[in-house]
Amino acid sequence: MGSASASPRNGEGSKVHHAKRKMIEGMKQYLKMGAKRFMHTESARCMLMYDEVKTFKAIVDKCEKVCQSLRHANDAFFQQVASTLESNLPLSFEYNPETGAAEMVPPVQHTVAGGRGSGEEMRKLGEDVSLGLEGEVLRPIAAWKMHAESVKKRMGELEDRRLELDFYRRAVESLLATHDKLKLQLADNVDGTGKERVERRMHSTWEKKQSRDVKLQASLASYSACESEVYDELRSLIADAMHFKAYLNAAISVQSASFATAASCMEIPVEDKRQEMVVSARGSGGADAKKQNAAAPPHGRHDDDSDYE
Repeated sequence: MGSASASPRNGEGSKVHHAKRKMIEGMKQYLKMGAKRFMHTESARCMLMYDEVKTFKAIVDKCEKVCQSLRHANDAFFQQVASTLESNLPLSFEYNPETGAAEMVPPVQHTVAGGRGSGEEMRKLGEDVSLGLEGEVLRPIAAWKMHAESVKKRMGELEDRRLELDFYRRAVESLLATHDKLKLQLADNVDGTGKERVERRMHSTWEKKQSRDVKLQASLASYSACESEVYDELRSLIADAMHFKAYLNAAISVQSASFATAASCMEIPVEDKRQEMVVSARGSGGADAKKQNAAAPPHGRHDDDSDYE
């Protein structure tokens, strides 16, 4: 029970110490503290490649945005074309010479489609185009961006390991320098209690250095493995960037095919039937009466002049 309960605490302590080492080393490198000859570790190839990826990602973001706009615009376009094809044409009215009332002239064509042009097929086409752009263009772009985000996290992990590696490198170099100074003190004919004190310090310093050496080697192995993995991921990400021409070509092909199909949809025979307006009977009657009254010629109206007699 005791060892099981201690394990989480040990894990937390390890994380705290790791964060502390990273912070200390990061501050020293930022402020350029410590030995002047100390050269911090860096992976030039990963840093340069990641800079290239970040520059390209800004272009990818813009490309994704316009492709999304294209999908929405296509959907809105085909929906509106369908709605317009099914819309009633405006009616013509003329005066009846007998009643003086405005009467509807029987239309030659009822809807915009006029017997050819399927709104239903246009709607289906709009859905197909949207799915095509999503599957062949937007989804692959999103996958590349997810990969780029994963690489970004790995770069952060690599930086953490780099700082820990440099922390132990700096510690080992410092302990080695201290040990060498103590050796010089012994060479200066230190004797008696002074010699024993220097020898004890030398022994203690050497033991600390050996302990740090073990951690340094483990940290170096961890950093090297991480750096190699990140490098491979960056290479893969950059190689995948070459597919963007295919994604753009797919967007153009989907567009081209959609408008070719739309032209065919405009020739599909449909029933030329006037669409019923969904309004209340009372509202419809009132509207028709107002329309006919307004359209009636002056001599056809029967104004009540009794109030003026």
